[in-house]
Order: sequence, then structure tokens, then C-alpha cells
Amino acid sequence: MAVHLKNAYNWFKKYYAWLLIVSFLTIYLTPLGTHRLFEPDEGRYAEIPREMIESGDFVTPRLNYVTYFEKPVLTYWMSAAAFKTFGEGEFAARLPSALCALLGIAAVWWLGARVLGRRAGVLSALVLGTSLLYFAIGTTALTDMPVSAFITAALAAFYVGAVSRDRRWYLIFYAAMGAGVLTKGLIGVILPAGVIFWFVLFANKWRLVPHVLYAPGILLFLAISIPWFYLVCKANPDFFRFFFIQEHFLRYATNMHDRYQPFWYFIPLLPAAVMPWTGLLPTLFSKGGVLRSPASPKDVDAVVFFIVWFAVIFIFFSMSGSKLIPYIVPCLPPMALLLAMNVDRMAGRGRWTGRDLACVVTVQGLFAAALFAFALSGKYLARGEAMLTAALVSGGLVAGSSSALARWVKARDLHGALSALCIGALLFALGLQSIYAPLENMRSAFAVAQTAITNKMDGERIAVYGEILHGVPFYAKERVVLVNAPGELEYGASQMEEDERAEWFPDSGEFLRRWDSGSPFALIIDKKYLGSLFEGGIDSGAKTIDAGDHLIIFNRKDG
Repeated sequence: MAVHLKNAYNWFKKYYAWLLIVSFLTIYLTPLGTHRLFEPDEGRYAEIPREMIESGDFVTPRLNYVTYFEKPVLTYWMSAAAFKTFGEGEFAARLPSALCALLGIAAVWWLGARVLGRRAGVLSALVLGTSLLYFAIGTTALTDMPVSAFITAALAAFYVGAVSRDRRWYLIFYAAMGAGVLTKGLIGVILPAGVIFWFVLFANKWRLVPHVLYAPGILLFLAISIPWFYLVCKANPDFFRFFFIQEHFLRYATNMHDRYQPFWYFIPLLPAAVMPWTGLLPTLFSKGGVLRSPASPKDVDAVVFFIVWFAVIFIFFSMSGSKLIPYIVPCLPPMALLLAMNVDRMAGRGRWTGRDLACVVTVQGLFAAALFAFALSGKYLARGEAMLTAALVSGGLVAGSSSALARWVKARDLHGALSALCIGALLFALGLQSIYAPLENMRSAFAVAQTAITNKMDGERIAVYGEILHGVPFYAKERVVLVNAPGELEYGASQMEEDERAEWFPDSGEFLRRWDSGSPFALIIDKKYLGSLFEGGIDSGAKTIDAGDHLIIFNRKDG
């Protein structure tokens, strides 16, 4: 028996990296096509590349067939490539985010292994890849994970290049910044440059300044980032003003998009963001931790770099007049590196204690209990469905924590306890997939879009009142009339001729005039808006379909 266990251990030690890679591929790729697109973001970021393919114009992004300049183009290109390869569905729409999440995990793994050692590299990847917020954004069609991955790759390449004094790594640094600029604008270069500046200042590494100003890398950055901006400005003369002045400076400095939150908004989100590793946060400040007693000058530099990496990005977005939860995803890689570095250091020195383990297990237990308490409340989901979801999400945590405690109490087996926590975290991330299906009924426009598509007749246009449901044009594969709801499409609508704008973005009066004149529509309207549009009520003979929170009304007689 002992021989078999030894052989199994040796086999695992030899192939653990491949097992971990397979685990991450499973965790991040399997949920992509299991649920419909969520509103509003996923519908938006799927519809833009779909329209690119339809029009053949890969320079000017369009949403509901009007120009849309809030983000650069790289994510749309990646999604369009995925659509061409896998078809225009949910899996392909989310694939770029998932691949970029895996890129970020790989970059952290590589950086940790190169700078901190093999075990710390593996722990860094595990902490990052199984963290709640990282997983959630990495399996959602957004631009936040791609830009986070490119910032992570850029800073990892910079630090390895700086430590090894090998300037060739700076080619990856500059290429990743160029990709970041093409993904979400100037933050793709401002944030990495800010991290490097403050690292140089705090660590007194001024010799790095001429070293990192690497001409081939700078040329590569310009070659990646400049051509599209030149082409889009040439095709759309107002792009520069809208994109750089309004969507960068005014959006950052003001609350023009009504997303104002206080400066401290992100602070209470961080513990939840790194769940199930939240219980490790206090160990960073322990007497034997890397923050208070780094082992060597090399460790000091690494700690300073990781802290600056986290702090610059966190403070930058905290100071912004516009805040959304996904903005802090680029803060998670340095947090993962710090936590892994600390655990590896304390484990190697025998300073990991039962108290540290108890903190991790207690926080995980409280999280599991909170999930079940929420499920019992029946606030959003049927109680049975909510309880099943809570069990699937927390099952891995409970199993991992229980096993870790057993290993520690029975034999003071530190490595066994850590391994149990890691396996529990992987199961936790796998269990998170169960959340998406229940959310579909609350967050997706698929059902209402499908009902409208199935019941509308040839020549009838789909119209949406009072809101923008981006999933409707994606699933319908056609342009939608938006009544009293230009919203984020206000800029694109303003570029249209007056008659065309009235046709596709009418106000209530114009729409009702066309409705009463018999223009064929399939109107999607939230029930709460019904009285504001039809003050006298709907024609009793009109065909009306109940679609949950929405009604679909046709200005033709039922039957």
C-alpha cells in the first residue's frame, strides 16, 4: 500500500502542472456556452462584433447600427474572430475574456516562479484563478478582463526583464501595453507606466529608466497601437474628441455616466473579490509575513513592486468619478502574488500556524453560511433552486476546509492542509458555474427576444421602449427601434440625419403617431412603463404576449 501511495505521489509531483492547466481550462471554458447573454454588457459586446462581420467594416465599431466609440476595437476583433470560428453564440462571445483570464493566470504563474520560486508561482496561479471576482469577470463578455490580462503580462515582462537585465523581455512589455491601449484606451499604458514610475521612486531603481526605454519595444508599441486610431480618426473626424476628451478625461474626472461612488467604494469589495482566500489577508501583516520581515533584498524589491502594482491601480480607480466593480480586476494579480509569496515564505520557515489556518477556514465557513442564509430568504430565486446553488458553490470550500483541519489536527501536516485548501478552491471555482443558469431568467433578454422573433410577421420591426436591451438585436440579427431610450447610443444617434434619427430613435409622440397610423411593430415594453406610453391603455384587440417582466405588443389585431 505504501508503495502505491508513493508512486501516486511521484506521479502527481511529475504531472501537477498539467493537471492544474487542465483544471483551469475546465473551470474557465466549460461555463461559456451554458447560459444566455446578460444585459446590458454582454449583449453590447456581442452585438458590436456581430455587426462588424455583417457590415465588413472592422474599423468603425457600431452598436444597433450607429457609431459607438466608448471602447477601442481589440476585444471586438477577438470576438469577431471567435464568431467566425465557432459561430455567433454565447460561447464565442465570452471566449476572448476566458482566454485573457487564462493569459493573466499564466503570466502570474510565470512571474511568481521566476522571481519567488516554483511553489510560489503555482500558489499565485491558484489564488488568482480561483478568486471570486477574477472568475466572474473571466467568464463574462466584458473588456475588463482583456485589459487586466494585458496589464498583467506587461508588468510581469517588465519585472523579469528588470531582474534578469535582459531587455528582450521588454518586447512583451511594450506589445502588451499596445494591446491594452487597443482594448480600453490610455489606461493600457498609463497604469503600467505609473506602476513603474512609483516602483523606481520607492525602490530607488533609477538605473531602470534608461534600461526600460528600449527602442525596438517602443516601435513595437507604436506599430500595434497607432494604426487603428489613425484609420478610425480618418473615417470619423469627431472620434478624437469623443474618445479621448469625453470618454477618458471627462469620464474619469466627473460622474457624467451616473456611476459616482465614494472614494472608499472598492475597499469593502476586496475581501469578497479574493474569496476563498480572504482569510489569508491578515497573515500578510503577521510578524513573520513578507510585509514586515522580508528575507532578502530580492524579496524587498518584489514586495515593493507588488504593493506599488496594487496601490497605483487601486488608487487610480478609487479617485475616478466613475466606478464599477470590474474596474479593480487588475488589482487581483499583485494581491495573488503577495498572498502566495507570504504563504510560501511562512510554510518554508515553519511559521504557518494553526491560527492562520483557522482564520482561512473560519472565513470560508462564514461565507458558506451566508450563502445558505441568502438561499433560505428566497429573495430572488425559488428556495430549492437557491439551496442547490449554495450547496454547489460552497461544497468545495466545506470539503477543502474540513480536510485541511483534519490534516492539521491529526498530524500537523502543513503541506497536506495547504493542498486541501487548494483543491477546495478549485472545486469552489468549478461550483461557481452553477450561479449562471439561475441568473439567466433575471439578466438575459433572450427569452423576450425569442418570443418577439417567433411571433412577429414579415415587415414588422422590433421596437423597445424606455430601455436598451442589447441582446435583442443580437438574437434577432436585426436593427431595433429604440423609443425614448438613446442612452449610451446618444452620440451615435446624434450623427444621423434628422429623418433617420426620428425613424430609429423616436420619442414617445413620434412613435405613437406611427403606431396609430398602422406602421407594423412588435413593441417590447417593461410592464412598469406601460402607463407612461399608452396613457389611455392598449387597444383591447391588439395582439399582446406576456413575457415575464415585459409585454410584447403588436399593432395588429390578435389572431
